[in-house]
Amino acid sequence: MNEDWLQRWAEGRIGWHEGAGNSSLKKHWRATGCRVLVPMCGKSPDLVWLAEQGNEVVGVELSRLAVEAFFEEQGLGYEIEDGDVPIYRALRMPIAIYCGDLFELGGLRCDAHYDRGALVAMPAERRPEYARQIDTLLEPMPEQLLITLEYDAAIANGPPFSVPADEILDYWPDLVCVEAYDDIANGPPKFREAGLEEMVELVWRSP
Repeated sequence: MNEDWLQRWAEGRIGWHEGAGNSSLKKHWRATGCRVLVPMCGKSPDLVWLAEQGNEVVGVELSRLAVEAFFEEQGLGYEIEDGDVPIYRALRMPIAIYCGDLFELGGLRCDAHYDRGALVAMPAERRPEYARQIDTLLEPMPEQLLITLEYDAAIANGPPFSVPADEILDYWPDLVCVEAYDDIANGPPKFREAGLEEMVELVWRSP
C-alpha cells in the first residue's frame, strides 16, 4: 500500500485532494485549544484552517513530496527535526507534520482527531488495524470528526473505499452521524466514469 501511495503522489494522481479545504470540517468542527491528529494529511489546507481555530495541528504523511508541497503552497517556512520519523515544523503556525508511516508512529498523544481521507483510503482488511493505531495516538475521550463514504462498490471501487456505518461504530461507538449527502459531483472522476450515480458522504462527530 505504501508504494502505491508514494507512486500516486509522484505521478500527481491525487483526485481526492481538496484545494479549497473541506466544507464539512468548517461546518462541524467545534474544538479549539486541542492537539489535533490528522492522519494521511497530504497537502490539505485543512491543516491551516484547524490551526487558525486555535489548535495545535499534528499531521502524519508518508510522502515527502506531499509534505513539502503543503508548506510551499501555504507559503509557510519550516524546519526539519531529524529522527526515525522526520518532523516538518512550521515556523509561524502551530503545525507539525510527521513524514513517515502512520503504522510505525508511537509516543504521540493528541486529544482531537480529524480524518477525511485516511480511513477511506484503507482496504477493508487494514481498517481495523488503522483504527487501533489511531486509538494508541489519542487521549481518552478525544474530540473527533470523521468523514466517510458510502457507495455501490459493485459499480466502482476505491480507494477511496465505501465504509459502512456499522463498521464505523465498531471502531468508535460514541460517534454520531451529523450529516449525510450525495457528493458524487466532487468524487474522483473514475467513479463517475464507471457509471456511479450516487456517492454519499457521511460526517461523524463526537457527541
